[in-house]
Amino acid sequence: MTMRFTTFLLAAALPGAAAAEGARLELDCTFVTACEATGRCAPGDGPARFVVEPEAIDDDGTGLYTLWVDDGEGLTATGASRTGPFAWTPEEDVRMQLALTGESSALWIRQTLDTGGETPAGAEIDLMTCEVTF
Repeated sequence: MTMRFTTFLLAAALPGAAAAEGARLELDCTFVTACEATGRCAPGDGPARFVVEPEAIDDDGTGLYTLWVDDGEGLTATGASRTGPFAWTPEEDVRMQLALTGESSALWIRQTLDTGGETPAGAEIDLMTCEVTF
């Protein structure tokens, strides 16, 4: 494991070791594989940057976070731990999740719900490699 990620995991594992302030997580990612809900996958293309900042979390990291994707606006996300998964709703009919899957990898799920409108229900799943810092 990289030293920064190991330190982060140790801080996350110790109750009270990382207060909400200052425990910001940054992921600079590259898409490796992009998959559709049908199971069809293709090589990924391009970078993505995520910043996750705790707002109101408990000792386990469960709670509310602010999450930025690339240069977008900060959105409220719920997190199951300090390393995710994080879930947020950027639009009324869109749900997203981000989860670290290893010391240098993450999974991004984008789901569109069927609301009876013009956009059909669907999902995209991206496997990414990431440089993780905090």
